[in-house]
Amino acid sequence: MGFNPVYRWWVILFLPACVMLSACSDEAPAPLNIGAMVQPLPDSGVFRLDDHHTWGPQVSKGQDGRYYLVYSRWPKNTFWWRASEIALAVSERAEGPYSHLSVLLAGRGPGHWDEAVAHNPKIKLFNGRYYLYYVSGLAKDDLSHYRVTQQIGVAVSDSITGPYQRLDEPILGPSPPLYNLAVNPGVTQMPDGRYLMIMKGEIRPVPAGVPKPQRIQGMAIASTPVGPFEMLPEPAIRNIDTEDASLWYDRRRNKYFAIFHAHSFVGLIESSDGFNWQEAEHYQIVAGNRLLRADGSMLQMTDRPLQRPNIFVEGGEPRLLTLAVPDPSGWHVVIVPLAEKK
Repeated sequence: MGFNPVYRWWVILFLPACVMLSACSDEAPAPLNIGAMVQPLPDSGVFRLDDHHTWGPQVSKGQDGRYYLVYSRWPKNTFWWRASEIALAVSERAEGPYSHLSVLLAGRGPGHWDEAVAHNPKIKLFNGRYYLYYVSGLAKDDLSHYRVTQQIGVAVSDSITGPYQRLDEPILGPSPPLYNLAVNPGVTQMPDGRYLMIMKGEIRPVPAGVPKPQRIQGMAIASTPVGPFEMLPEPAIRNIDTEDASLWYDRRRNKYFAIFHAHSFVGLIESSDGFNWQEAEHYQIVAGNRLLRADGSMLQMTDRPLQRPNIFVEGGEPRLLTLAVPDPSGWHVVIVPLAEKK
């Protein structure tokens, strides 16, 4: 069979372009730079309730195509460790506005490990079911005695809106290298099917009523979303005082990322295996507690730091940064858009 001259010219003219396009499509994605992606905050991204503090936000996309905001709330006339409950809000758009929908969990009362409150939620969809991770402890007369009873629990549902069925016992409490408490979990599924958790504890044991030691971020692993979780020997962060880490696996970059706050800034760490962590190339996401609004003004806050940072990922890329924000009237939630610079 003779060589077709038309095909020969097609190879000469077009094959190099195809090779170049293929190479481009296989290029490694740029290092994650969430700080450069932060957009001005629209009015629709502010979620507050008149009679409650709102706190600890996380956005998820439901199987119905709508967007759900899970958050903690408690009446403005009391403290979170006395009355926090976990609630759900809904929106047609990821950026909001969100409307309160229902309460998902509250403290169960005497006789249960989670009698006092339900606090600091994260909802994750694993294998068709929703897992609501939360924090609770025993009712006490003061925060210093309540805080050292805190552990991590989970409730499970077939629907993001519930109802959620709790496990009777906590799935993780403090153990070395974390002491005194285990709180504020973030969970992601690893490529091998196991489940990785990041959580806050403290660097050394202390009794209730004395000043808190440095807070660190520990890691644990399990073969199922409900555990049992095994605490890993090396924390993800132990060199600075940190809180509120949230965790996800980036399939495009083949890395784990965790966002946290360190009082004066919101930061990002990364890991290639989930066990060994380092500062991300673009480490600081937000410095201080200043957020630009869409109208060009700065969001009014107190001097307290931004807290409970979380990243909503859609289509493989970060789309939203959610935060708890202090202002003179109390805590409220913001949903900050993220976008690549053109």
